[in-house]
Amino acid sequence: MLRAILILIGLVLLGCGLFVLRFSAVAAFPPLAGGVLLLLGTLFEGRYRPRVRSGADGWEPTGERFIDPGTGKLVDVVYNPKTGEREYKDVPPSGQ
Repeated sequence: MLRAILILIGLVLLGCGLFVLRFSAVAAFPPLAGGVLLLLGTLFEGRYRPRVRSGADGWEPTGERFIDPGTGKLVDVVYNPKTGEREYKDVPPSGQ
């Protein structure tokens, strides 16, 4: 949601800058620069790149298990040594 809002603000700034550019190049620079920077920063930020899910190669179990206080389920911890990411996977109940 925040990403969509930032992209919308960037597009509005870019549109305003292009509109003002018809009258004054100097006055158009701040909204144009702000819009371009906001769009580039939002679209290419690493946080929004697809993450490697724990089902892919390279994930290793840490041996940590705990009961998630939010769900009450037993959770197993796995991590990716390349990225340092940790992921929590529900452990299926035994006997089913």
